[in-house]
Amino acid sequence: MTTESKGTKKYFELTTDRRGIATLIFNTPESRANIFSRGALLEFADRLDELAEDKSIKALFIESGKEDIFIAGADIHEIKAADDKETIFAFVRQGQDIFTKLASLPLPTIAMIDGACLGGGLEMSLACSFRVATSHPHTRIGLPEVNLGILPGFGGTQRLTPLVGYAKAMELIIGGKRLKGEKALKLGVVDACVPSGYLGFKKEEFIEEILTGNLGKKLCCARKGIAWYEKLAPVRTFIGRVAEKKVRAKTHGHYPAPLAVIKVMEESFGKPLKDGLAIERQAVTGLALTPISKNLIELFLISEQLKKETFSTAQAEEIQHSAIVGTGAMGSGIAWALNNQDIDVRLKDINNDSIGRAIANIRKIYEGIRKRRRLDEREIALKMDKITFSTEYEGFDDTDFLLEAVVEDLKVKQQVYKEFEAILQPSAIIASNTSSLSISNLAAQLDHPNRFVGMHFFNPVHRMPLVEIIAGEKTDDQTVATVVKLAKRMGKTPIKVKESEGFLVNRILMPYLSEAVTMFEEGEDIQKIDAALLSFGMPMGPFALIDTVGVDIGEKVSAILHRAYGERMVVSEIMTRMVEKGWLGKKSGVGFYDHTKKHPEINRGIAGLQKGKAKLDEQTILDRTLLTMINEAARCLEEGVVDNAGYLDMAMVMGTGFPAFRGGLMRYADDLGIDAVVGRLGLLKTTCGSRFAPCDLLLSMDRSHATFYGGAL
Repeated sequence: MTTESKGTKKYFELTTDRRGIATLIFNTPESRANIFSRGALLEFADRLDELAEDKSIKALFIESGKEDIFIAGADIHEIKAADDKETIFAFVRQGQDIFTKLASLPLPTIAMIDGACLGGGLEMSLACSFRVATSHPHTRIGLPEVNLGILPGFGGTQRLTPLVGYAKAMELIIGGKRLKGEKALKLGVVDACVPSGYLGFKKEEFIEEILTGNLGKKLCCARKGIAWYEKLAPVRTFIGRVAEKKVRAKTHGHYPAPLAVIKVMEESFGKPLKDGLAIERQAVTGLALTPISKNLIELFLISEQLKKETFSTAQAEEIQHSAIVGTGAMGSGIAWALNNQDIDVRLKDINNDSIGRAIANIRKIYEGIRKRRRLDEREIALKMDKITFSTEYEGFDDTDFLLEAVVEDLKVKQQVYKEFEAILQPSAIIASNTSSLSISNLAAQLDHPNRFVGMHFFNPVHRMPLVEIIAGEKTDDQTVATVVKLAKRMGKTPIKVKESEGFLVNRILMPYLSEAVTMFEEGEDIQKIDAALLSFGMPMGPFALIDTVGVDIGEKVSAILHRAYGERMVVSEIMTRMVEKGWLGKKSGVGFYDHTKKHPEINRGIAGLQKGKAKLDEQTILDRTLLTMINEAARCLEEGVVDNAGYLDMAMVMGTGFPAFRGGLMRYADDLGIDAVVGRLGLLKTTCGSRFAPCDLLLSMDRSHATFYGGAL
């Protein structure tokens, strides 16, 4: 079909064919993604004005010039940079007005979605008459704004409900859910879903229906829309209260955006679109200026930076065949993460019982995914067929990546490497999942130490996104590049950290856990300490966390860190005695808590290990646990263990669940004030001991009035 170009501006190319079918292609120059910046919005508005004036245009198709992204959303930098209500209000109003202009065009408009269609991208699509999505895995459709501490502000709260219903719209927006094309079709978010290669054919089919006047009648009658009972006020009130209860149970009230979504949808239901948009606009404006939103946006931008980070200039190799040695919880979890990306996995352990449990664990993870309808039984079976196993040393000839996840013992691990280096191809990478041992020491007896690296995953692997990448003294750049690429392929966020005992996350976390145990030893109540940290925003209290990880694991890691860092990492006598008694936490049934009950209770025998009767106020509990983490984290930055405060904060959020709404550990330090941190550490040094002595970096920052994010560091 002959087309005529109406000219290409900076962001949009407009063409029309002789039938009067217009195609507007969004293609942001020098960028992988299309985003609605202020400039892009203004140009989009100009194009819409042109189309409205051209009476020969019978339909408009909006497409993307990017390979795997439709429109990634609005420009989050616009919101981050705004520091006053008027600027935010104007930006949101502009987006709303332009998308309303799109919805008011006197012709059918169709969004052809192939790739990520998120936030403002979906809001633009919702303003179109119809939407077509592809079934390609790169197509994800959703309104994830709540993850940034705001809510959809370009009409998303108003235009989604008529398509999918009140309850479903609330669920999708509050959850920030990203839908595949097929799921979006099933829910009514889109009107058709086709394979990527058939998008052109579907476009022609739509054009024929448009020209004959049948498209609207055909598609609109298939939409679910608002259920009759959702039009009843008591039903909507019930839906809102159930949603609010779930939100508060999950967020403990720390995140206002999901609650604001409920309020906006309740207040705007049934009102004219203009009034609904005003309610939405007011809510977004208020949320965008909160410290919580600023912190979440900052973390998002750090995560985007990490997606581009390679930590090496070398060319990464492609991993096709992997092996896992040691098939416990960590080994089986890592095996699943590899297998889920269709990488061949061969399991090795000393007996078939261990391997059987590992395969059962992998199957259990897939079963959870199947229940959420993200994979079907046939797809799972095809993946499971890529897992093989052995208790011997055959079948590893083509392995190009082997990961060891055996017991945390230097000699045991070195024996594993010696045995496998003899049978693996010389180019194979060997990685260790060690949580604290020196990578250089582990590689000391290898013939090819340049191909050895640390990859520290976090438990449970299928949920925890962080992987610490640790290069030894002789690890080469290509090995680092390869495992970074592999970790990203596995859906993880890799962060390279300098080789040191405990690496980054465990080194910062252990003083926090140890201090909690010390306060208990002095006489404080376990539940009071756990409750204080839960109230602060941690996902679980320190004692619940120790029981989950394992008291014996915590005791062993503490001993390793004590040998490296001395008195500020003292091994708790209480944890040593608990290990002797077999109180290992959840895995033994009893730790600080008794997990044999339906609802865990305090271990009745644990009080006998206390030495004092001290009682502390909540602020002192927070200071002793959190400031010790800040102090150790500052030392890590001082020593170059991690590149910058942003990467450190992302590691702590992803690796420990440090509350994202606080922006990360070092952002929290900035908010407290470095002078306050140093002052309070000084007081704790006087009352509790030298382990609280502020590190040199904090003292220097205090003198120069520097901050981790805004000053000279």
